[in-house]
Amino acid sequence: MNMIHRPAGQFDTVDLLLADVALRIQLSPTQYKLATDRYNAINDWLERDGSPLAGLVTRFYPQGSMSIGATISSSVDNEDYDIDVMVELNIPPDTPSDVVLDVLYETVRGEPGSRYYKVTERRTRCVTVHYADMHIDLTPTVLVPERRPLTGWIFHHKPEDPQEPAGRYLANPWGFGKWYRENTPADQGFATAFARLAEGRSGYEMMAMAKADTEPVPEQVPITHKSMALVTHQLTKRWRNNRYEGHKGKRRPPSPLLACINAQSAGMTNTLAEELEYQVDCLLRRFEDAHALGRLIYVTNPECDEDEFTDRWPSDLDAQAEFIDGLLDFRFKVQRLREEDCDLAEMQAIMADLFGEHPTTAAFKAYNERLGNAVQTGRLTTGRDGRIDLGRSGLAGTGAAAATTSSASAYTAPAHKFFGGKWEPQ
Repeated sequence: MNMIHRPAGQFDTVDLLLADVALRIQLSPTQYKLATDRYNAINDWLERDGSPLAGLVTRFYPQGSMSIGATISSSVDNEDYDIDVMVELNIPPDTPSDVVLDVLYETVRGEPGSRYYKVTERRTRCVTVHYADMHIDLTPTVLVPERRPLTGWIFHHKPEDPQEPAGRYLANPWGFGKWYRENTPADQGFATAFARLAEGRSGYEMMAMAKADTEPVPEQVPITHKSMALVTHQLTKRWRNNRYEGHKGKRRPPSPLLACINAQSAGMTNTLAEELEYQVDCLLRRFEDAHALGRLIYVTNPECDEDEFTDRWPSDLDAQAEFIDGLLDFRFKVQRLREEDCDLAEMQAIMADLFGEHPTTAAFKAYNERLGNAVQTGRLTTGRDGRIDLGRSGLAGTGAAAATTSSASAYTAPAHKFFGGKWEPQ
């Protein structure tokens, strides 16, 4: 393993490697298009001739990670991912919850021998279609016209536990997605460098997305439109998935909760590593503040006060304490990554522990190959302070020099500015 140490004051390398790991946990265009095709197919299937819901599906739209551009490979082996979809129905809002969920389940499942018959699962608040490499969660909702746009009732019923009361809850995932995007605008310097890092890598080219019949699937958020906050949210989700891997049936912190705190804390730093440390610290402080008072954290949708992101997790103070312990470890390791004496071998070990072996090994292999090539060809360039100039040395991707080096001098690399400056409100 390469044991090269980073020169004093050099933080750019960790930003580059974090960005490369983040790049490798994105859905590839192939995966995204497959998800979109399946989304469209289910939409058509719900309104097929003879469907119990024919003519009753008024809107069909993505929610959650897909709506904010934060979908990632869910599992540590990069093979599984999920899509959350809202199915807006034109039915009486007081329809019993079990009836709503059951009719959606029967509609998706179809007749014996149909494509979804053996892969459809009826769950507490949604219906899930399972594929070998992904799953789609379909949540039925009924619009509440007098509220903010697309606020609706969602339905809760757990047939395996008759003691748990059925009910309905107000939610507005569409509004939350819009709020998140508005609060995490892309920083052009970061987005440009992130895009250049991906140049020439098979499977990450831009693509046009197919559209669904009712509500279009949003185009996959291009790498050139990623904000640092969004990328750190994806890295945090990956850490969460990695940490809770192997705990089947155990609830984990919900993505909307993490996304909400992420957006509330966005735009305060200059580099990706700084942003990740800051975001983890903000998340930790929110949980610690609640825990110190003997309370469970309470976070709601900024676009719908009744839409509680913490209604089912954490279940108790023990679950909350366990997550706090994890965040303490996460923050410590990110801080260690940014320290001057953390060499490449230790950085790789830390990132593999946080984000999984698969994307980390690939990112470090690519970096070491580019570094070796720069040394062999005489392209390795350092500034007067001894820091490697990632752009001119060819370590940051095709054409990255413009995004990673100062135009004022051919010899210096900017301190803490590899991925652009601090975001300022427009």
